[in-house]
Amino acid sequence: MHVTLYKPGKIPIPPKLYGGSERVIYWLGKALVALGHRVTLIANAGSHIPGVELRTTAWGEKNPQAWLNLIPASTDIVHFHEQPKGPVNKPYLLTIHGNGRSGERFPPNTVFVSRRHAANHGSRHFVHHGVDPDDYWFSEQRENYALFLAKARWQVKNFHGAVAVARRAGLELRVIGTRNWPWRLQRRLPCIRGVRYYGMIGEPEKQELLSRARCLIFPVRWEEPFGLSVIEALVSGAYVVATPYGSLPETVTPDVGVLSTRADELVEAVKNPQRFNPLTCRDRVLRGGFTHLDMARKYLGCYERILAHGSLSEPDEPMPATRPGFVAKKLLPWED
Repeated sequence: MHVTLYKPGKIPIPPKLYGGSERVIYWLGKALVALGHRVTLIANAGSHIPGVELRTTAWGEKNPQAWLNLIPASTDIVHFHEQPKGPVNKPYLLTIHGNGRSGERFPPNTVFVSRRHAANHGSRHFVHHGVDPDDYWFSEQRENYALFLAKARWQVKNFHGAVAVARRAGLELRVIGTRNWPWRLQRRLPCIRGVRYYGMIGEPEKQELLSRARCLIFPVRWEEPFGLSVIEALVSGAYVVATPYGSLPETVTPDVGVLSTRADELVEAVKNPQRFNPLTCRDRVLRGGFTHLDMARKYLGCYERILAHGSLSEPDEPMPATRPGFVAKKLLPWED
């Protein structure tokens, strides 16, 4: 099968620093090639996936349909990672990575990134993200610090809640995902009241921190679509301490972490690492369906259904749309 992946934007694939969806697309392209398929990527000029043909599209192109001319004639299906603008003359699939706006509607051939994410948008079609385990370091020897890995400035990610949990547990919190300070001063400052800031860092440094961390603290206060950092932590051997919102119950089982809205229960989980085995955490990804090959096989099933039947959905299935009453940015309960 010839699959064309399309992702416009300024961030290259794979991203040099932050870029969750771009990293997922990178792993998907690698996995499709490994499974014997031809892949073309239409993306930023700085992009590269081994074994994949790159066709570049300029950011800010005035003609929103100019990219159509870049689709190879032999393409069987186009896989979008944001809503297409205008008609598409090829069979296609759309993955929605984030939460939709109130009342937003999506094409029939749309998949979401978790069961809960799909349900919040009136759909039953989803494919969990998957990581390439070889891109992460693993060690059974853990050190005495926790990680926060998310956009700290997003209120829904509850950075302050993560700090409170770590401080009450008496464990240093290392923070990845904050903005870099001028002259990268955050790298020169000592640990501030139990919190050490790393700012935006590249993959090798992030992998090293993940491979030695005791746990990931992830107390989100919204319906998390997937939470890629959760899988990154688990495949590196770190257990997860989080709230039970959105996709989290689908990824974090009792043998690899604790889900609770109560800060005191999360504190106890952070203080008792003996409850969790790094090998079990990694195995949750390897055998739980969260590798890049697992993801690619599920997407291939979607592609095949569309090519065979013309649609991912049944004829009487309603078009997906943001569920009435669902507010993407709503802050969910948090008991500190």
